[in-house]
Amino acid sequence: MLYSMREPRRRNPRDPRADFAEHLKRHLGRCPQEWQDRAAPMLIVDPDGLEDGLLVQAWAASTLKRRVEAAGRYFDCCRESSLPCVLQSAGVKARLRKMQESGSRPAAATIEIASLLEFSSALFPEKEHGWLERTHRSLKKIAAASPSRNAGRALPADDLRHFGLEIFELADRKFDDARLRRDFEEAHMLARTALALVLLTEAPMRVGALASVDVTPGLLSRLVLIHVEGCDTKTGEAETRLFSSEAVRCLSSYISRHRAAMALPTENKLFVGDNGLAVLGATLSENIGRLTEARLGRRVTAHPIRHSAANFIVACAPEEAALASVILGHRTRSVTPVYTRRASQVLASETHAESARRTAERLGADTEVFRRKGAKTPRRKRHDQALRKKR
Repeated sequence: MLYSMREPRRRNPRDPRADFAEHLKRHLGRCPQEWQDRAAPMLIVDPDGLEDGLLVQAWAASTLKRRVEAAGRYFDCCRESSLPCVLQSAGVKARLRKMQESGSRPAAATIEIASLLEFSSALFPEKEHGWLERTHRSLKKIAAASPSRNAGRALPADDLRHFGLEIFELADRKFDDARLRRDFEEAHMLARTALALVLLTEAPMRVGALASVDVTPGLLSRLVLIHVEGCDTKTGEAETRLFSSEAVRCLSSYISRHRAAMALPTENKLFVGDNGLAVLGATLSENIGRLTEARLGRRVTAHPIRHSAANFIVACAPEEAALASVILGHRTRSVTPVYTRRASQVLASETHAESARRTAERLGADTEVFRRKGAKTPRRKRHDQALRKKR
């Protein structure tokens, strides 16, 4: 009823391939003319996709964008530092120094140098890139020993889930008290964000896949299951996720109350915006980040939630750490060693603690006195004192 008297605001459809070609052209223009001449025939984006350039065919669109952007940033840094616009060690040092001053993590610097290395190697295979490969290997070692950005932003998955349930209860109360249109929109925003947070903590799928879920008759009749088509997952396989009774209650309330007040009759997506149309996964992630930053003091977006879920799996069942990649739906098995290595650390700490406990029991030592706050150090036994005197 809120939108029965208003024409919905619809975005003009855009051509993704045209946008892709414009993006490459804009960032390639930041490179010197020699690079532009070499890259131009390789970066042809055909509207029909039949006569694409070599690099457009070989690399994914996101990969190609990242590597062209990295080259543009490098040459911008060379101009700012009054260095010649060529790929050399002085320019790389200046770029790394600038990234360090801006607070970039070692992992970001590693990706930047890797992108620059791959793009330059593709354009100039006749040149020597061994010095840049050694730089990349050194940065990769530093990045492996440094905490990731997601690790710094992650919170316990169970705490995030309880937080989402509390926010959803707040959204229900705001909906009951709402009288004006902006009140319903505020309640809907909280309910949509809280529901996405609860669903992501219970089933750590990608936020894009969650945003693609339709409100089908199957979903309305069996709210405990959400089905995601294979075209919306990274592995290309369809997924079915099971949720708890609390998540089902939030899902039912969102569909019957909050979404019903906002969605247009022709919209079939589960998550909709204030204009009654479907929202993107990036919008859901941004909403979660703003909510957690405002109320928890830490910005937790959709991807750190997956990181929290992986940590929860490894901590609860370290011997089954390989299942983390299966549950999170990774495309390849190359990510699995990350979780198995972390699980090995958990098992090693548990084994060490158990060994220390058994040794203390065998020697009759009371280790609890050292853990009590303000406890005094136990006195030495007489035979220990005698041995100490003889020495």
